[in-house]
Amino acid sequence: MLRGVVDRVVPDGGFGFVIGPNGEEYFFHRSALVNVTYEELAEGVPVQFNVGEDPGDTPEEHLRAVNVRLTDDAIPAVDNEPLPPEKL
Repeated sequence: MLRGVVDRVVPDGGFGFVIGPNGEEYFFHRSALVNVTYEELAEGVPVQFNVGEDPGDTPEEHLRAVNVRLTDDAIPAVDNEPLPPEKL
């Protein structure tokens, strides 16, 4: 599994993007989450994931993150809003 950080989420769309260890941006959909709810993800939340493909993916699209889960040391967000520093 790769380790990355949520770069942004699109709450109305049910998807978001993760920056991986190599600086590459990965697309994720809420259906790719494992043991985490979509609302617990926000900018800066650390995650682990695998790289995968969907049959409809095209070469010009972002790489796809699948099996996305919080890292063991992650503090989940609330309603896609990162926790303020005083709560960390």
